Amino acid sequence: MPIAKLKKILNPYVNHARKLKIKPIIRHYDKDVRVASWSGASFHEAYFSPFDIPPPAKFNAQGVARSNVIDAKVAEVACKVIADFGGFITDYLGSNVRLDDIYMFWFDPDKVENWSLSNSWHDDNVGSRVKVFVCFNGDGSTPTVVVPNSHNIPYSPRKEEISRFSGVRNTQDVAGQVELRYKSGDLAMFDTSCLHRGLYEQPSAKRTVLVLEFIDRDKSNRIVGYAPCGPGMSKVGEVIFDEAGFKLLEGTGLLDESLVSAQCGNYVYSLKNSIK
Repeated sequence: MPIAKLKKILNPYVNHARKLKIKPIIRHYDKDVRVASWSGASFHEAYFSPFDIPPPAKFNAQGVARSNVIDAKVAEVACKVIADFGGFITDYLGSNVRLDDIYMFWFDPDKVENWSLSNSWHDDNVGSRVKVFVCFNGDGSTPTVVVPNSHNIPYSPRKEEISRFSGVRNTQDVAGQVELRYKSGDLAMFDTSCLHRGLYEQPSAKRTVLVLEFIDRDKSNRIVGYAPCGPGMSKVGEVIFDEAGFKLLEGTGLLDESLVSAQCGNYVYSLKNSIK
């Protein structure tokens, strides 16, 4: 058997084994999360007044593009989110929470060549984490589907992940699921340890959202590289703020200052900066 084909077969099992390795770490940091205080999903209609965000030049084969460059205008929206929900998020996750990642996310169904892994049911394999979608452009036809209260058991990597990473799609309806059909100006928030998926297979439309992710900083620092967390979702990922945007977000108290460095008039938010 060719080595490339063998790796393709084995990689989902290796990935599952890596998630088993961080299971006790996640459980340790999540033991005091107040999961019983929230269903794990919230929706806020007409939350803000959206403005135009220039589309990206390139999309990947899943019809997705992402940018971790955050200017002052977008940072102002993020600050509003933190002002309105930061207290709730801190009460829920604990005082050690930080803004772990922030990025613009685009989906264009006309550019889809292959289905995204996010189309199938999954959790994000990081334990308790709050993700916020602030919709700048959308008509509700490309929702995130969440199963409320599916987050209130201790983390274990799901065996179904082996099938998902092997390319098997699971888009069947699940009892109790709710569709967060956010449109332009809406906000959706959920705990990514809830079972969820992107409903990309319906007749869908373009979607532009600002994504903010909040997690216990020590947990993220320990599981990054094994799970998708940290700025830019990796040990070497970056979020780049202009000066005005950084100053706004710095004032929220939820940036981790150990991850910040000033570079060429901008501010870089990265785990690389925590290694002195």
